[in-house]
Amino acid sequence: MFIKTQLILLALISVVLSQTDDEESFLFVTKQTVNRFIVQDKDLTVKYGLYNSGPTTIFNVNLNDVLSYPSEKYEILVGTLTPKWERINAGANLTHVVVLKPKQSGISNSSHAIVTYQKSEKNTEVQKTYSSEIGDVYIMTAREYDRRFSSHVIDWVLFTAMASPCIVFPFFLWFKSKSKYESLLSKDKQTKKAQ
Repeated sequence: MFIKTQLILLALISVVLSQTDDEESFLFVTKQTVNRFIVQDKDLTVKYGLYNSGPTTIFNVNLNDVLSYPSEKYEILVGTLTPKWERINAGANLTHVVVLKPKQSGISNSSHAIVTYQKSEKNTEVQKTYSSEIGDVYIMTAREYDRRFSSHVIDWVLFTAMASPCIVFPFFLWFKSKSKYESLLSKDKQTKKAQ
């Protein structure tokens, strides 16, 4: 993912440096997940970055990522997968965040988002570009996530409760016999002194 970001930035810089004043703007779109691990029934944050790489403002920007996150597999908690912006100024960055909740575990493919826009108000020709892809992601179950990453405090408490009789009972028997032996030894000493 880091390499993809570097390649996108390199392409962005090369396009910006190669443009002249009479060229039109071009829109770069990135897509990434903020979460390190994706877990069923827990929040998944997807971040979109849009960058207008030219000297002119672009208009009627529409992002659509419904195909990557169908409603049968994901629930939208915050944001929308089809945002719209009236304009993005020349050289401006824009960030859009969506919070989803995966309904199913397993492998899921998060392909690119489709973005349409117009290069100027006068030019009604619609341009289309695609965001970067996240690709196949593994959505783990909440139980698997807890098993791998939780602190296991309950497990240790149960282990201690089950292991303590194996330790306490022999200690109690040893302590009882030691006390009995010491009391017999002290009685024996007292009878020897009395004689």
